[in-house]
Amino acid sequence: MKASVIRSALEGHGWIGLFISIPLFIVFWAGSLTLFYPEIKAWSVLPHTEYRSVSDQLPLNNILDTVFSEYDVNTQQRMFVVLPTETMPLYELHLPVNETPSAKNALTSIYVDPVNGETVASIDSFHLADFLYGLHIDLNLPLGDHIVGIVTLFFTVVIFTGLVVQFKKLITHFFYYRGGSTTLRYQLTDMHNVVGVMSLPYTFMYALTGLMFNLGLISQIVTLLFIYDGDRTALLNDTGFPRVTESYTGIEREMPDLNTLIASWEEKENAKASSLRLTNYGDENALIRIIGQHRSNFSQRIDMTYRVRENEFSADLNPAERNAFADGTRFLYALHFGHFAGVDIRIVFFILGLGVCGLIVVGNMLWLTKFQNNRSISSRFKHSIFALTLGGCAGIVPATAFAFLLERVLGTDLNNRSFIVETAFFAVYAISIIGAFFTKHVHLAISRTALASGLILALLSLIEALGHNQAIIQFLNNGYTEPFSISFVSFTFACLLFWLGIKLSEKDEKSKE
Repeated sequence: MKASVIRSALEGHGWIGLFISIPLFIVFWAGSLTLFYPEIKAWSVLPHTEYRSVSDQLPLNNILDTVFSEYDVNTQQRMFVVLPTETMPLYELHLPVNETPSAKNALTSIYVDPVNGETVASIDSFHLADFLYGLHIDLNLPLGDHIVGIVTLFFTVVIFTGLVVQFKKLITHFFYYRGGSTTLRYQLTDMHNVVGVMSLPYTFMYALTGLMFNLGLISQIVTLLFIYDGDRTALLNDTGFPRVTESYTGIEREMPDLNTLIASWEEKENAKASSLRLTNYGDENALIRIIGQHRSNFSQRIDMTYRVRENEFSADLNPAERNAFADGTRFLYALHFGHFAGVDIRIVFFILGLGVCGLIVVGNMLWLTKFQNNRSISSRFKHSIFALTLGGCAGIVPATAFAFLLERVLGTDLNNRSFIVETAFFAVYAISIIGAFFTKHVHLAISRTALASGLILALLSLIEALGHNQAIIQFLNNGYTEPFSISFVSFTFACLLFWLGIKLSEKDEKSKE
């Protein structure tokens, strides 16, 4: 390959990587945590509840009757029921409540005790897992999904230009690292190359699936506006996603036993039910939609609607042929979030995700090292890149740690609880970025950030040990390991951050001698 091509690819690789580095870092950091979305959700909620034996659970029909007596539910509208899982033993109910003075189609979302049918807490109070998921998908910004899509597009370009640069040395220099025997620039280059090549299948898969998820939305909008003249229903019908509706008659009808219906459906379809969609519940024209996962196919969702007045899954509501587009999308989603295997794959993905975060930081440091003495680039611009790399990357660690701390210590009945957690995250993150602009000693700044993050996580571990240990152990003894696992990981990270902070502090002291 010509030297000019390699040189052009290297320039494009460096500059494009530089400009997408901060949002890309946030996406990979939040995405790594989101791999454990169910575990984080269970960690947030379960220590605030009391363990109940599965054998004491009420029938789902009775639980709904209890909830309806507590809330003025508009049964003509669709309501959602998320069934208990191996991770979360509580029901999640999303109800169209009549007196809710919020936006149109807004739902009241609650956790419900499966033993007595009473409300445990508002789902909106425990928003940390959803917040991290949103940070990964759209940076929690308006039109953020399009921004992430564009970043992912350029990330794909960065991967291919990196391959062009490293093509000749891809095999021979696979584990080539010169360590302390050479300059900092060569050490960073070797580190960047080794991690980049080792994580190549992972990063390529994420670039491809992320590109399809995010930029696919743009093509959908264009199709909706210019081909279907904004008729969303017609678009959904043609793509195999018809909206099933039935008019409300006002004639009461006894509902089938939901537990029996679910068990029968699971056996027949060889699937595990995950949620229900109930329309016109208690009415002659009631519909019960059961959604679940095929037991032997990780990407095949089974979605069928039961018409109550006919006592069957009517053929006109359940097409015989599967939707190929939906199956393909779910396949990509399962691949993207590691749902195709057990927790071991998600742990590997988590480590690789953090590795890519390190790759981004090292790439920016390489750029700074390369252009440190380049007078054609203003010193202000170079300092801004340094500050954004330091604050935008390192600052997300204490911000996340503080969000986890508040998620645990704030009362469940506190108004705007989730808003406080999210605001605190962005406040700590903003302070870290601003502080980086006034930082001159890199090692000292990173050391203090690591020590502060470790201190926050250590405080979190102490609070859990003193205030929530009995609940965590109780759930652990009954097979719900998630609260303990997340607590153990947070304590482990506290130790690692303390170690890193001390080592960097010692290195900073030696550099001053």
